[in-house]
Amino acid sequence: MNELALKHDLRRWTLLLGVLQITAGCVVGMVPPDAVPWFRGIVMAHITYTANGVLLVVFALIVHDLQLGRRALWAWFVALQLGTWTNGTAGLVGALMGSSAWMLPTLNEKFPAPHGAENPVVAGLLLTCAAGMLVGLGLTLVGLVRRPAEGPKSA
Repeated sequence: MNELALKHDLRRWTLLLGVLQITAGCVVGMVPPDAVPWFRGIVMAHITYTANGVLLVVFALIVHDLQLGRRALWAWFVALQLGTWTNGTAGLVGALMGSSAWMLPTLNEKFPAPHGAENPVVAGLLLTCAAGMLVGLGLTLVGLVRRPAEGPKSA
């Protein structure tokens, strides 16, 4: 598979998974407050799934502009999927378990989870999110910077 075909496939999968993530965010947003021990986690999951799904759709639209090799393109795709999906999943797990993580100090102060803010699963998901997003964004920047500038098109 050549690089153009790979970009086409990654664009398709990034769009599909982005729309799926937006859909997941909308479905999670329908969970009633009394269905989980910590409803604020549902709010977090709803917002982050939908926002990150939109982010994936935007990334899908620029994949053809990235000047990255095959391995870097795969790393870009995997990193963005891990980063975006683990963000909402951290909120969902926190909601279901009734606990939060130390990385959410403002949320914990305003809306404390009933079982505390020391959940290692939620923390691990948030750390994975941070690493994935930083790698994905970094590769996006590198791929865009390496793209040759296009001059003005003549009429």
